Amino acid sequence: MRISKSEEYGLRIVLRLAGDGGQMTIRQLAERESLPEATVAKVVSKLRRSGIVRAERGRNGGYSLSASARDITIARVVESFDSGIYGPEFCDRMTPGDARCANHDGCGLRPVWRGLTAVIGDFLNSMTVADVRDGVAPRNSGLPVVAGQRL
Repeated sequence: MRISKSEEYGLRIVLRLAGDGGQMTIRQLAERESLPEATVAKVVSKLRRSGIVRAERGRNGGYSLSASARDITIARVVESFDSGIYGPEFCDRMTPGDARCANHDGCGLRPVWRGLTAVIGDFLNSMTVADVRDGVAPRNSGLPVVAGQRL
């Protein structure tokens, strides 16, 4: 699995909003994350369309999380930028320019990609923005949980 730059930036921005609390402007987010304002604007736009952040207009406006950090999963943030690891278009990406994969009807790898997607999806769904912000191991992940210790 490869996380795109947009997905990483989205996660960083959501974590920044969760960590700093309150509202932040595009400029503040860009400065704190060392990203160009144009990049932050694009990322925030996607997060806003997916309902993860909300905008407040006006003199004291800015962006904030639309829900508690405990109610936003990491999967939801990642899905704001991509439809998933293995979706209907996956095989098309593997055979650019072709109408469909030569192995479409008898692909033995399809169950592998679907299984991997399920495992990663379950892991990302088990972890909230608050968990990452607070350094807590995801629930039911099989990772050891040591009280008071960050990951």
